[in-house]
Amino acid sequence: MQYTLKTLAAAAALTIAGVASAQTTTTVGNALPDGTTLEGGTGTLSFSSSLITALNVGKVVVKAAAPATVVETLTPRPPFGSTRTGVSASAPITSVVTGAAGEVLTVNTAGGAIQTAGVLEGVSLGGSLSVTNLSVDLTNKRIYASITGDFRGAAAGEAAPYGSDQITTINDFYLWDFANISGPTTLQGAGSYNNSITGLTITQSGFNHFVSALRLVDLGVTTLRNVTDYGSINSTINVAAVPEPSTYAMAIAGLALVGVAARRARKQQA
Repeated sequence: MQYTLKTLAAAAALTIAGVASAQTTTTVGNALPDGTTLEGGTGTLSFSSSLITALNVGKVVVKAAAPATVVETLTPRPPFGSTRTGVSASAPITSVVTGAAGEVLTVNTAGGAIQTAGVLEGVSLGGSLSVTNLSVDLTNKRIYASITGDFRGAAAGEAAPYGSDQITTINDFYLWDFANISGPTTLQGAGSYNNSITGLTITQSGFNHFVSALRLVDLGVTTLRNVTDYGSINSTINVAAVPEPSTYAMAIAGLALVGVAARRARKQQA
């Protein structure tokens, strides 16, 4: 049997279309393919101890980028005061992409964290970087984000020029890879689905953009390069059940009673 190039192209197009149609993007508050409702959830990025050490060396301040929240843990270190030993950023889930069997392919969140480094000799010339709107690709074990900062030094992997700022935002930036995921990743009915992603490692391009935006030099670059694990992400996806038919019937009956009461009130006023 012989196949023409046109026939093969058409078959390939149909196959691609079939794969695409099997994927569904659902935003919070809307119905998933099985009829349940995506209620929302959160994704929490917990910084690794080595990343926190790098932040402490550079005296980097971490603040939340709304609607995310940031929590820091301080541990007393007498007689030197307190040391930052924990940092986590929690962001609300905005949407999920699921496959034909309800398997979660991608999870998207909103907000994130803003990191600001002051001028510190041998460490940083002073700069800032925001990492927001994470998109976790469970299939390819990649994490994308929107990053904002001065990236003029990224091509060479060096600090952006000191004395002026050219702030830009790059969306869907391939920032991290991750090694493992545990917990349920298929949505099958109502409930809370909790999973954990571990072993975050930064891409070379991501490292270069960090160095540029935070204007890291010498010790700052070396310390960040020694961070081999950026942390973990724990997420919870909440799915609500489909209301029973009786619930709809009760709601309709209630609206009908309200309507009757309103009509009676108007007649009495007349």
